[in-house]
Amino acid sequence: MTDERGVLRRIAWRELFPWLIIFRAFRLSISPPLLAVATLAVMLTYVGSWVGSVFLIQKVGEEWKIVAPPAPRLAEQTPPAMARYLPGEGSSANEGYFRLADPVYGVFRREMTMNQAAYFVFVSLWSLAVWALAGGIITRRAVVEFGAEETPGFVETVKFAARRYLWYFLAPLYPLAGVMLLMLPIAGLGLLASFTDLGVVLAGILWIFVILAGLVAAWLLAGLLFGFPLMWGTISAEREGDAFEAFSRSFSYVYGKPLHYLFYAVIAALFGALCWAVAHYTADIIIEFGFWSFSWGMGADEAKRIENLAVFDSIPSLGDDQRIARFGGILIALSTGLVRLVESAFTLSFFWCVAAAIYLLMRQDVDDKELDDVYVPTEAPAPKGPTATAAAPTHEPTPAPVPTAEAPPAPDQRPVETVQEPPQ
Repeated sequence: MTDERGVLRRIAWRELFPWLIIFRAFRLSISPPLLAVATLAVMLTYVGSWVGSVFLIQKVGEEWKIVAPPAPRLAEQTPPAMARYLPGEGSSANEGYFRLADPVYGVFRREMTMNQAAYFVFVSLWSLAVWALAGGIITRRAVVEFGAEETPGFVETVKFAARRYLWYFLAPLYPLAGVMLLMLPIAGLGLLASFTDLGVVLAGILWIFVILAGLVAAWLLAGLLFGFPLMWGTISAEREGDAFEAFSRSFSYVYGKPLHYLFYAVIAALFGALCWAVAHYTADIIIEFGFWSFSWGMGADEAKRIENLAVFDSIPSLGDDQRIARFGGILIALSTGLVRLVESAFTLSFFWCVAAAIYLLMRQDVDDKELDDVYVPTEAPAPKGPTATAAAPTHEPTPAPVPTAEAPPAPDQRPVETVQEPPQ
């Protein structure tokens, strides 16, 4: 009797729990090429913030100073019902998200001067210009590895992101342009009300239309705040990925299945908290090991003094008699600052890798497309053999005559035999 019971030999975890690809983001985010791209992008973002500070220079008394506005924190506006599902401590996913969203949030605050508004607009556009390429490189590498299970070349990935750079840059501006168009007539109404009280009466009459405009603006802003990470995934994964497709897909995924999106975001935030702890304590160990080893040769007190010099804020307060020590402190501060810069870059690298994974998952849930359905351009293979060329005409030798058997003579041409009769 044959035993027909099935034997479980393998479990397809990816088919049972496709969201497990989120846990592959850490290994990919710490790969040297992506970490280098994120580090360079973070440096350029800081440069943009420093350049944008020229808008904040104001004359205070007899001196010109930078009057910086309070740093906006979008995290403080997180609804309590949602915040309880997110980790209370730092998370790589959350930190990366808020680093990109906070400058845009600063534009929509009322308690700002024109200079401060110009600063946040400039920093937002600068950050978008930088991360349009850096985020494109990271998400392109992520969607190919998570979906197609291939590892594309770094140069190939950079070229792909560079060709679609304009789409990465324009996609988040679509909803923002809509919000600005809704804002202009209301701003004109406010300008009219500032001149006369009749303008206030007119504003009261037309305020119902302001409410309707606010409803449309809320739809656009909510879709942008939650859906902008999916825009990069659309452009990186689809064959015809452009700015409009990124805008439409991100909004349809956010509003189509918001609970699925929230589930993936919570998983990414919880896992990101663990990854951030690993990155943070690794950076602490690297820096502390150097000063600990240094103290064995210089002494604990002197090593502590050198450690205090390795802080940029304390360097200008030193006296002129410590110029050599000041220079050494600057060099040490640059080295330790590089470690912290890479730690900060890791949060952005992890964020974009997670965003690419969540895009593939949401596309599967909403559009029923498999995870491995990722556009990978293929080039026509080059011919392997030498290129055929026109052959010169040649003269073939005349074939030798082939001997043939003689044909038998015709019946009428046969020799006549002479028959002699005997004599009588």
